[in-house]
Amino acid sequence: MNAHMQTRPVSARLAPILEELELRQPAVVTRSLLAEILAQTQMSLRPEATAERLVRLGWLLPLRTRGAWEFAPAARAGRYRSGDPWIELRALLAHNPGAPVAVAFESAVWELGHSSHQPDRPVLAHRRAWRPPSSLGVRTVSFDWRVATKTMRGLPVWSEATILVASAERPAAQGNWGNADDWLANTFRAATAEDLLREAEGRRTSTLTRLGYLAEWATRSDIADQIETLLPARLPVTFLGPRDRRAQWSRRWHVYDSLLPQQ
Repeated sequence: MNAHMQTRPVSARLAPILEELELRQPAVVTRSLLAEILAQTQMSLRPEATAERLVRLGWLLPLRTRGAWEFAPAARAGRYRSGDPWIELRALLAHNPGAPVAVAFESAVWELGHSSHQPDRPVLAHRRAWRPPSSLGVRTVSFDWRVATKTMRGLPVWSEATILVASAERPAAQGNWGNADDWLANTFRAATAEDLLREAEGRRTSTLTRLGYLAEWATRSDIADQIETLLPARLPVTFLGPRDRRAQWSRRWHVYDSLLPQQ
């Protein structure tokens, strides 16, 4: 044990467990992980009893997700939380790695490094047929994406193509239009035409017209031109944002835009 670990008491019986946790450095400790460590260290303790003791001593911190705890390693020098806004999501994925969820919208933009503004509240997307638990403590949005997610900091994160198509389909769910000049062009530059077209395929005309308009705004004329070929000859009027008489009108896309900063 190092000197820092002595800032919280460690019994001789729990020392091998803590040493293994310090070696692995899990963000989240589950009952199954404790059972694995107890078997590896050949200890006769039960996982539940072990967790209770580690919670009392300040090495594990309770989470809303049942059967999961946040690990507070010795480097924190106390029973302090990490401040990770996704800690409950990590607990969910530790229990259910196949949960149909992904970091989405402005949170995905931030995680992928395309914005300098961190969202005030994390946003998580889930498949429409799946119901997220309230324990996650984040804003949740239903959306069925097609392009595979990326892995960032151990979390599933929407690809740039999914962010853009979802923003076109559900603009009210994208929370950072006010600083679109900070992230929108960056996100379009990082998206491939192939992924964008795959994500956009079969979507409603209103989604496609908004997507084409956004691509043109972000100076991705190659994407805009390809989207235009998917549209019917006669376009309905579509709104990007609330109906506002000050909205910008795009004749090409038949879109009234009250969200994007005026260029």
